Amino acid sequence: MSPLISIIIPTFNRSELLMETLESVFNQTYENWECIIVVDNSTDNTKQVISSFVEKDSSFQYYYGMPPW
Repeated sequence: MSPLISIIIPTFNRSELLMETLESVFNQTYENWECIIVVDNSTDNTKQVISSFVEKDSSFQYYYGMPPW
């Protein structure tokens, strides 16, 4: 099996760019990957964009909220 590749995407209020980015990740040909999306309390529709990809593929994971520092 190929090694696991982790793609980490931090984002804040960039849902239009995030959609394009996640589409690119989803359509790539490498099979053993995970995509971790870290959202810093976005107020746009970022959550809905991410949710649509999480429903398509469990390789997408997301974390919401402000860091504790």
